[in-house]
Amino acid sequence: MTRSIILILLILIGGTVSAQFSSVSPTNSYHFSPSDSAKVSGSPVRHGNSLHISAIVPISLVATGVIVESLPSNTVFSKERIQQHVQGKVNGFRTTVDNYLQFIPVAAMFGLKLAGVKGKSDFLNQAIITAKSELLVTAIVFSMKHFIHDMRPDGSADNSMPSGHTAQAFASATLLDMEYRDTSPWISVGGYLCATATGFFRVANNRHWASDVLVGAGIGIASVKLVYLTHRYKWGKMPTAVLVPTIYQNGGGVAFAMKF
Repeated sequence: MTRSIILILLILIGGTVSAQFSSVSPTNSYHFSPSDSAKVSGSPVRHGNSLHISAIVPISLVATGVIVESLPSNTVFSKERIQQHVQGKVNGFRTTVDNYLQFIPVAAMFGLKLAGVKGKSDFLNQAIITAKSELLVTAIVFSMKHFIHDMRPDGSADNSMPSGHTAQAFASATLLDMEYRDTSPWISVGGYLCATATGFFRVANNRHWASDVLVGAGIGIASVKLVYLTHRYKWGKMPTAVLVPTIYQNGGGVAFAMKF
């Protein structure tokens, strides 16, 4: 395997593994469950991280993608040279597995929830967070494709930058990681491996440049992190009802109060 392929894999795997740990706080506040404490207060759940810490990995991925995109075509790590190396190694191999790999982490997340494995959020908040993340990823990816007009390496269309498959895959993996990293780190590793494989196959299938994949990965991670940082756990909160016996001068009754 050439140095260029190894570089792609190291950046993607190293970056996403770093994402798993970069948001861990030295305090114990991370271990409170949003489905319990956050729903009561209605405040955003930080998951023990802050905006600037959460931004390190996606910004690094996007910056690396921009650098690769900007390098002259005759340099070692330009997108053209990387593409040539990858195509030379795969020797015409093509697969459609990347069309399905991108959804495996998020499917696993809901599968674990349905199997009764407790995550960070209750089912309703988990679904809402996923929906908001998907909307944000889709809006960013399609807006960039519309304005950038970068030609795909196979010449089929001018909507190469960024990779939508990779953005979806890393968004899925980050959702799985945020919900179940405390259950087992291997769940997070599995999700990010699926995302990394998706990105690699997009290059191997000659559908995207390495720069498209790096930027897409950063978008996917950043979108989910932003949603978690701003999400308010007010959905799924059960109303509190109180019945209080009341005695008046000429009788009595019951006072009823409900807090939403």
